[in-house]
Amino acid sequence: MVRTPSASPSPPTGPGRALRIVRAVVLRGAVLALVWVVLAGWDAAYAGYGAVSVGAATALSLAMFPVTAPPPGTVPPWRRARAIAELPLWFLGKSIVGGADVAWRALKRPVDIQPAVVRAPCVLSEGNTRQLALLMMNLMPGTMVQRVVDDGATVELHTLAEALHPARQWEELQHRVAAAFGQPTR
Repeated sequence: MVRTPSASPSPPTGPGRALRIVRAVVLRGAVLALVWVVLAGWDAAYAGYGAVSVGAATALSLAMFPVTAPPPGTVPPWRRARAIAELPLWFLGKSIVGGADVAWRALKRPVDIQPAVVRAPCVLSEGNTRQLALLMMNLMPGTMVQRVVDDGATVELHTLAEALHPARQWEELQHRVAAAFGQPTR
């Protein structure tokens, strides 16, 4: 009798998996303990009930949502949370600087505007991630996405001046949005 290997791979083992499980137990337990304290208050008389409830809820959460290895190329959750927090701050900063630059160019005599169309690669796959990046690029002063060409591989950016470096700004925006969505770039 010849045995063929199973089509579904066995779950990964080793210190990496053990560390993910310990991290999940500690994090979920801490969040559930915080919820218990908020709902029941900090009373020593109820500590036993809280310990049992938090332990049971943590075990139930692990049974319902088991710890799995993230797909290759995805951003770790802590880095994604940081990217989500940084994205609006980065966008706000770039918008303020871009708005001041556009105002300066418009008020300067002679007006310092040399419109141009710059092509830049699009490294985001189709979907919400790309749409958000395109929208954010259109909201930044001085540059807008004119169109997506080459089956989504390239964008044409209309800019007030090539000195604004729209391709570099587009590249940085794409990487920040991809990190916030936890998606790899292609």
